Amino acid sequence: MPDTVKEDTNNYPALVEQFIKGDLDDARFKGRRVPMGIYSQRGYEPGEERYMVRVRVPGGVVTKEQLRTLNELSKEYGNGYVHITTRQDVQIHQVKIEDTPEVLFKLLEAGLSPRGGGGNTVRNILNSARAGVNPEEAFDTTPHNLALTEYLIKTRSSFNLPRKYKIAFSSDPKDDSLATLNDLGFIAIKQDGKRGFKVYGGGGMGGSSELGIVLEEFVEEDKIFHIAEAIKRFFDEYGDRSNKHRARLRFVRKRLGDEEFVNKYKEYLAEVLAEDLEVEDLNRYEELRESKGEKIDLTADYLYQEKVEGYYSLELRMENGDISYDELNSLLDLLGDSEISLRTTIKQGLLIRGVKGQQLERLIEKINQVNPNLVVSNMGTMPVSCKGASTCKLGLCVSPNLSEAIREKLITLGDKLQAALPQIYISGCPNVCGQHIIGNIGFEGKAKRYNDRLVPHYALFLGGNVEEGNSKYGEAAIDIPAKRIPEFLAELAKLLADDQDYNRVDFNEYLDKGGKDKIVELAEQFIEIPTYEEDPDIYKDWGKEEDFSLAGRGPGECGAGVMDIIQLDINTAKSNYQKAIKEEDNNELYKATVNASRSLLAVRGIDTDKDRVILSKFKTEFIDKNLVDKGYAEVLDAALDYKLGDIDSLLSYQGQIKGLIERVEFLFNSLNAKLEFELEEVTSDNNNEDKNILDSKVVDLRGVKCPMNFVKAKVAIAPLDSGEILDIYLDEGAPIANVPQSLASEGHEILSKEKREDGSYSLRVKKA
Repeated sequence: MPDTVKEDTNNYPALVEQFIKGDLDDARFKGRRVPMGIYSQRGYEPGEERYMVRVRVPGGVVTKEQLRTLNELSKEYGNGYVHITTRQDVQIHQVKIEDTPEVLFKLLEAGLSPRGGGGNTVRNILNSARAGVNPEEAFDTTPHNLALTEYLIKTRSSFNLPRKYKIAFSSDPKDDSLATLNDLGFIAIKQDGKRGFKVYGGGGMGGSSELGIVLEEFVEEDKIFHIAEAIKRFFDEYGDRSNKHRARLRFVRKRLGDEEFVNKYKEYLAEVLAEDLEVEDLNRYEELRESKGEKIDLTADYLYQEKVEGYYSLELRMENGDISYDELNSLLDLLGDSEISLRTTIKQGLLIRGVKGQQLERLIEKINQVNPNLVVSNMGTMPVSCKGASTCKLGLCVSPNLSEAIREKLITLGDKLQAALPQIYISGCPNVCGQHIIGNIGFEGKAKRYNDRLVPHYALFLGGNVEEGNSKYGEAAIDIPAKRIPEFLAELAKLLADDQDYNRVDFNEYLDKGGKDKIVELAEQFIEIPTYEEDPDIYKDWGKEEDFSLAGRGPGECGAGVMDIIQLDINTAKSNYQKAIKEEDNNELYKATVNASRSLLAVRGIDTDKDRVILSKFKTEFIDKNLVDKGYAEVLDAALDYKLGDIDSLLSYQGQIKGLIERVEFLFNSLNAKLEFELEEVTSDNNNEDKNILDSKVVDLRGVKCPMNFVKAKVAIAPLDSGEILDIYLDEGAPIANVPQSLASEGHEILSKEKREDGSYSLRVKKA
């Protein structure tokens, strides 16, 4: 465990104490706890909040002792369940905030930590759960996964990125850990007898999902550190920190184009390779490499032959990734001190590895006594599902409850019908945490309105696939009411089992041969919405007594970070100022000055609650560097004098305090993708290009290239009132293609685009 992680864990209790005392506001605390892997959960009243702790499990590698620790912590501090995620992490739910420091320390003692489990950080690095025992793999990628994890998480720059950075290793071309779909992916191959990787980059699921593109056809195994470092620096420089909805690496690729994206990556890689990079020694992990043995051709939905003859891996699937304290405790007792090893899987399960053939039948029998649903004969009956609206603030629908309803329905069917369905994936909203776009069949939660009431729905996605060279995302086909989906799937199983075309090809080939039309035609029989009086149940989500609503939904915390904190301080300063003017309150004027000064310090990496330090650092970082007029130094001095009791009033400074707040907000709106202020320095008369832009309803951005033209457009539109019109002059090509789309994505209305006589364009925008 790197020293930086230990240091951050040791510093965390003081933050919790400040938060509980009210000395640290919620938004600022969120920006510190989320990168520590601690998220607030939905459904709790103020003062009764509970939190989820997401524990990093690199490559799914977890010992039986560590699992027992996690289980005990879930009982002592949580809800008595552990949850396995689609990123091989383990989560503990419903923890009180005052208990989180103790949880973190006990995790650290077990060699575990949630550091980087959330926020704009290097997230848990995926690995093939069967790596090391899979007869078809090129080689075991577990050492590479663990070594790269250790290399990245010891560096603080890995925890202050524009957005999350996701990496994956797959040990064979079937790509069972989604390397072709991550920000950075490594697929193991051998070339001329050397171990190495084919490298993919710029992929990702979520808003505007993208498949990765090939960055390297082959690199030797010791270059994984250099490539990951190069991509991290590239992302750090080019990721859009000003818009967290377009901050992921795939948006950098969209902005630059594939060719320029690869060229830039190559530039950063050359820079890294020229350095004496201090990397991890892969030989430290040599004992984790696979054993050698003969392949035996044996497969099953839950059973895999290992490389060594007579040994098997057994896959357990937990419903919605949850396993109770008693069940996990019994399971760990069954495994005892044996040499059997464990891996968490991206399908929310556990892979038991190294089971001797003669032990299999007895082990499965005992596991069935613990829970008969852990060993699943047909994976189509056990959907992968995110937590949805059950705990997540972004969730629309309660996806785990739909998953349970589907399973209850499908297990009533015969084995032939159960086997006809492929793996099903469910997300409670468009954010793809349930990976619905990679499944042959996927469902995406959404809300639709009928008869002036909301009805929970899911979009049916068809055709997703993951395999090196053949990965693709599924496409939405039709929306189905949530309450009709289990019955639809039961009828779909019958359709597929009876269709001779389907029996001869795989699911996606079947779709291409006319099967998609048949499935949509079937789904159309389940989409009619009766009136509320005819069927009130369809207006409710699964497992809910009340009518469907979006109550409790709010901003998610995955992207908690610097921009949220800056905006909070600016808004607080404005509120302080308004109250001060209304009530002639000197204390509020003082607070307004401090909050305005503190807001932008986050851009400089400064986070302090000491007023004297705030005012001093603002002078150093903004006034002395000519980003704020030197005249405002007088205001800061007066504020400090007031605090010390040397003067009685700040009312004579209220105009200057207002000007300070406005200048700070102007600077905030001018931040570019790198969190840099690309403005001319202020002069004593405040006469500069950006002030002219600010005062004008026409802004000329001809000659300004992407993405700075968008930044300057944002600066120009920021001070306008809602509904005001701004005309922007832009060059043809990328500027007129990209800026309107970017402004529209932020909610502004594009009224017109007209070509001018000089070949440029005039863009008319109405502020949101």
